[in-house]
Amino acid sequence: MTGAYSRSKGARAERELCALLREYLGVEATRQYKQYAQAQHGDIEELIGPYLIECKNQARITLGPWWEQARTAAQARRAIPCVAYRLPNRGLYDRWRFVVPLNEAWSAGQDWKDSFRYTADVGLEGFALLVREFLSQGVKSDGRS
Repeated sequence: MTGAYSRSKGARAERELCALLREYLGVEATRQYKQYAQAQHGDIEELIGPYLIECKNQARITLGPWWEQARTAAQARRAIPCVAYRLPNRGLYDRWRFVVPLNEAWSAGQDWKDSFRYTADVGLEGFALLVREFLSQGVKSDGRS
């Protein structure tokens, strides 16, 4: 796969995910254009609730390395990491999965709070529930009230 094709495939997935997040959650979601010029920005410009999203659209799912990329980017923005990945050959609402830290691990505040060992893999509805719960608490994305 050429670099241009890979970037185009990734951009299509990012646009699809942004549209889905806007539709499903009613949040602002646009592609991050800085990602090609500078590392550690995440693929979605805005934080979705407290989450910095790394978006992946690849046939071979490699969650460990993707999680490390999301962790690094999230630490730079003082956000919670999230990997959104697209499954092939599924319906629109079934094709997206989200890997996020378990709330109990994150709230423990320990240095292992964002370790891949303490993550959950949830569907769109599960991710939407987490974001809505966060937004209903009136907490800003950096964790302040």
